[in-house]
Amino acid sequence: MTLHFPDIFEQFCCTGSLCEDNCCKIGWDIEIDKDTYSFYKSLDSELGRRLINSIYEEEGCLYMSQPRGCPFMNEQGLCSVQLAHGEEHISDICREHPRFYEWFNDYKEAGVGLCCEEVCRLICAHPKPILFSEKETDEEPDDLEFDPELLKGVKKIRDRIIDILQDRGFSLTERLGIILCAEEDIQQAVLDEDPHRLTQLSGMLAIDGFRIEIVNECRDGIYMEQHKAYRAMLDVLGRMEYIHPQLKELFETDDKQLEEILSKERLFDREYKDLSYELEHIAVYFIYRYLIKAVRDGAVTERLYMAVFCTLAVRLLFLKEYSEKNSLPETPRREWLIKEFSKEIEYSADNMDIIYEEIQEGCVTYSMLQGMLSGE
Repeated sequence: MTLHFPDIFEQFCCTGSLCEDNCCKIGWDIEIDKDTYSFYKSLDSELGRRLINSIYEEEGCLYMSQPRGCPFMNEQGLCSVQLAHGEEHISDICREHPRFYEWFNDYKEAGVGLCCEEVCRLICAHPKPILFSEKETDEEPDDLEFDPELLKGVKKIRDRIIDILQDRGFSLTERLGIILCAEEDIQQAVLDEDPHRLTQLSGMLAIDGFRIEIVNECRDGIYMEQHKAYRAMLDVLGRMEYIHPQLKELFETDDKQLEEILSKERLFDREYKDLSYELEHIAVYFIYRYLIKAVRDGAVTERLYMAVFCTLAVRLLFLKEYSEKNSLPETPRREWLIKEFSKEIEYSADNMDIIYEEIQEGCVTYSMLQGMLSGE
């Protein structure tokens, strides 16, 4: 099998007991794969009985209940099951998190999620554009259905979008604007299952002059007023469910506060310029991880708009703290904000559904997203 992955994928290593926001403490109920469950049932020990008594079944899936964090994490923050029986006998999700994968027969994609503090540390310490590599692995192909030609087309247009996002000859907001302008044509090509058209679009978007033309058109466009656009974003974020109140409180901003925040935008952009690769990496992450799924469901608009929405939401968190303190948040704080946004919103199926539904129902629109980009 061919494995495709970003350069930070192989750099990642779980910090275990050193992690300050250990995923085993969050309280997520963890899915237990059937092979791991069978092994736990075979254990004739107190640990085995405790494991089985902690697992319940719901809609055909097995889960370990841990409302106050994993009951099998010891005082040092290490997994007692792994210590006793080895890494091969913990569940798939415990072994792989925060890694993620997407399968297409003998082709597989991998990455690491932003919900992990170590991943956020890696991207904030990575000033160069993200690079992608491939290698052969000893793994059996899957049998999930997909259109191989459409996969080639979507991969090609996704690579072009990532290339645009990493084109530092344009500001980040200009790059996001180019992506938004290309969305309608890309969506139609995918719905038409037309890989040839996707190749054509990729070629057009590779031309510097064409990118400049789009940027100029975006600059002259008429969009939702910036304050109103950000107010709409904050209203969406305010309807979400949060594990902890910190992030929700950061998004609770009245109109007067928002006006003050946006008045500092130009100063923020000037001071943050040399660090803006962080937001670039976030945009690339969302495009890389989610756009490929359109091969199976055709949902391009939702994925592209979501990527821009989430990138701008993190930027707003940075901008708000800059406005309040008249200085950029320190690196550990920026890492924390990225991680919390991913953990609370991206890793919540219900919260992501809210974003997708707002896009589908025409509440999060092209005009709104361009309006948030228009302040630079």
